[in-house]
Amino acid sequence: MHRKMGGSEKYAPVHAALKKFLFYHDLPKLLLHVEYVSLIDAQNRVLAKNLASPINVPPFLRAIMDGYAIKSNDTKAASKKRPVLLEIIGRITAGQDRRYKVKPGKAVAIATGARIPEDADAVVMVEQTEQEDGKVKVFKEIKHGVNVASKGGDVKKGRVLLEKGTWLTPQDVGLAASLGTNKVPVFKRPRVAIFSTGDELAEPGSKLHGASIFESNRYMISSMVQEYGGEAIDLGICRDDRDLISSKLREALRFDLTVVSGGTSVGETDYLPDLVNSMGKPGLLVRGVAVKPGSPTGLGIVNDKPVILCPGHPVSSFVAFYIFGRPLLFKMLQTEGPPSANLVAKMRKGISVHKNMRTCVRVKVVRKGNGSSSYYLADPVSASGASLLSTLTNSNGMVIVDNKNRLRRGEKVEVIPLRNITRTC
Repeated sequence: MHRKMGGSEKYAPVHAALKKFLFYHDLPKLLLHVEYVSLIDAQNRVLAKNLASPINVPPFLRAIMDGYAIKSNDTKAASKKRPVLLEIIGRITAGQDRRYKVKPGKAVAIATGARIPEDADAVVMVEQTEQEDGKVKVFKEIKHGVNVASKGGDVKKGRVLLEKGTWLTPQDVGLAASLGTNKVPVFKRPRVAIFSTGDELAEPGSKLHGASIFESNRYMISSMVQEYGGEAIDLGICRDDRDLISSKLREALRFDLTVVSGGTSVGETDYLPDLVNSMGKPGLLVRGVAVKPGSPTGLGIVNDKPVILCPGHPVSSFVAFYIFGRPLLFKMLQTEGPPSANLVAKMRKGISVHKNMRTCVRVKVVRKGNGSSSYYLADPVSASGASLLSTLTNSNGMVIVDNKNRLRRGEKVEVIPLRNITRTC
């Protein structure tokens, strides 16, 4: 059912609804606390403060090749026919703090990563030498600084390497470890309370009775919350009873964000919109959004706590949380989100879409060719089917379409990947 205003269907445009929802608050009201976590737990967390290097990296002159630490002046005019002969006075491996002073005519055997001894200014590779009787022949002239990593050559002390709001990746964690950092400041995960409403809903693992169906939206949204940086708080299933839903909603509002699935339209048992309005100001900001699937979506604020009312149909619920919940979590975490890359594909078939609404078209994408000559083709799976969760699981991408009534065969589209894209010959 659609909400009617003045006798005609009325939906808020997606961009207007999102702007109204995200920017109703002053940002400080959404700010999260900061906590310090170990590097083992840091991946996919959001950095809460700039990370500056407390040290130079490397912290000393370091060999970047196996060879011999030398004075470069000793190798002038060295060649295969006229090698320079240097005396080996010692050996240093990585991690050893052996101290040698390299005088003219001397050399120290050195391993990759080892500290360059005093007065040496270059490393000659093993392949350019020949060792005999405690001495080494050098067959090539070596310039100052060759095969030597300078102190702070990678990172200077005090340099900001990762900025506040960075979604931490494995390489970021590795970088933090290389600086000697064992804990990093991150934003606490937003705690998102999730429950579903409906007398027809049965818990997975139980037995179906009569006209019941297994509840799936709660689990899907919980997984999305965790993927986008939040902590999912499962409040279970609530029957279509106004008092029970009211009690469950009050419980949910103790957390940072509330997401409810079902009961968002204008039916007799769709209590949620009125309950949101009754529990605090300003209440429901948006009721009905111009998106297919997902038009019965509701967005509200109750005493500074955001509420997302997702439609009961699974695909609608997925779309609603993707469009509104994902950016809200990223705003709370002050981040642009995890690394992502959309791709461009050509439609292999045409498909009709909803001209006056944003349409989320599920597609099956394949990659053709190899290397730089590869390209992507997209087959439409569905532009409707809000209740058919299989249209999502049978897809590996989603195309968002605005202000047109058809995607045409051969048209280039931007695809949001939902799964890995496989290559076919």
